[in-house]
Amino acid sequence: MHINNLKIKINFLLIGLGIFVSALTFSNSSTPVSTTEKRYSFKQHQNQSAEAFYKKQCGFCHTSEELIAPDMKKIKVIYLKKYKTKEAFINAVYKFVKNPNKNKSIYKEGIENFMDMPKMPFKDEQIKAVAEYIFKNTDL
Repeated sequence: MHINNLKIKINFLLIGLGIFVSALTFSNSSTPVSTTEKRYSFKQHQNQSAEAFYKKQCGFCHTSEELIAPDMKKIKVIYLKKYKTKEAFINAVYKFVKNPNKNKSIYKEGIENFMDMPKMPFKDEQIKAVAEYIFKNTDL
């Protein structure tokens, strides 16, 4: 049991480190980028659907198949018990993702075997769009 918990924590740490290194790599690129390329890149990023973003950035860890982080279906149930309106739900998820902290989590039962979620380099509008996607969808 302890070995499995250790493996989970190591996997989670490695994923967080990978995300951090990726963010540093892309944000500190030494290759000059034209204004047109910047606008295209931003526009393309903005047009990515919340579902695609969730599956690529969140679903990897928050699934019942991969025990890297608590299952999003269970997280959603807990959040919906406390935050019943769409706006309240989105705001609560947004606040947690902007500054994740195990001690401030409302899903106490689901986090005891996991490390703190690393701070993610996501834009505010991405977090809110994904929170709305989670609120609206049952197939997570």
